[in-house]
Amino acid sequence: MAETVRRLDRFLAHGVTTIEAKSGYGLRLSDELKQLRVARRLDAAHPVELVSTFMGAHAVPAEYKGDADAFVRMVTGEMIPAVAREGLAEFCDVFCEEGVFTVEQSRDILEAGKRWGLKPKIHADELMSCGGAELAAELGAVSADHLLHASKEGIRQMAEQGVIAVLLPGTAFFLMAPPADARAMITAGVPVALSTDRNPGSSPTESLPFIMNLACLTMRMTPAEVLTACTINAAHAIGRAASIGSIEVGKQADLVMFDAPNYLYLQYHYAVNLTDTVLKKGEVVIRDGKRVFT
Repeated sequence: MAETVRRLDRFLAHGVTTIEAKSGYGLRLSDELKQLRVARRLDAAHPVELVSTFMGAHAVPAEYKGDADAFVRMVTGEMIPAVAREGLAEFCDVFCEEGVFTVEQSRDILEAGKRWGLKPKIHADELMSCGGAELAAELGAVSADHLLHASKEGIRQMAEQGVIAVLLPGTAFFLMAPPADARAMITAGVPVALSTDRNPGSSPTESLPFIMNLACLTMRMTPAEVLTACTINAAHAIGRAASIGSIEVGKQADLVMFDAPNYLYLQYHYAVNLTDTVLKKGEVVIRDGKRVFT
């Protein structure tokens, strides 16, 4: 928990006030519950708000190698009910990918989540096009992550159903892979959000400003599109647009002030943290780039 507090402090110092926290690194019921319980404790103790997503279907454990269907039954029959009964997550996610979970298995997991009140999300088409974007549209998923290889038809269907594309340029950068086609998605009418995808395997960074830089440099997004993707679109991707994501009467005063002459400078002066002051719910938590909360 202490290690995660340090990461949250770094996120906050980079202007991040709300985070989606996914499980999925336990792959066993006890470990998945532990991760989600820790996220709940951190949400109560730290200024950064954590929105929890259950992703027990992040990989097939070694003991289920060759019998992924049995693990899917474990996820749908034991894990999801346990998570839902304890109220540990709002969303259910799955890694729909060749060699991980098929479209059919992913559908079973997300539909089970919906029956237990967990809204669907999906990791889709990261390594190859396998129908993940289409499944996101079919199930009315709140969002779909990665999408480096989403098909034109999948993008069209996502736009039609209002599925938010959560693009992760840091992951593509770290893996030296071609980035998602943000321009095609925006042109098609898909709302695009951006995230660090902070994880130990493919995107070990808490720097959202750098992710914003990469979105312009590698995905041809404009600075205005990037700001929208990191604010109101990101809020929609975690079901929080009614309270955060834009400066409006009645919303939380989650505000970031940058040491920059204008918003274009944020993307021009790349790989530098220009965050000066951060307010969370109207309270100053970062001043002059330093933590001021206890």
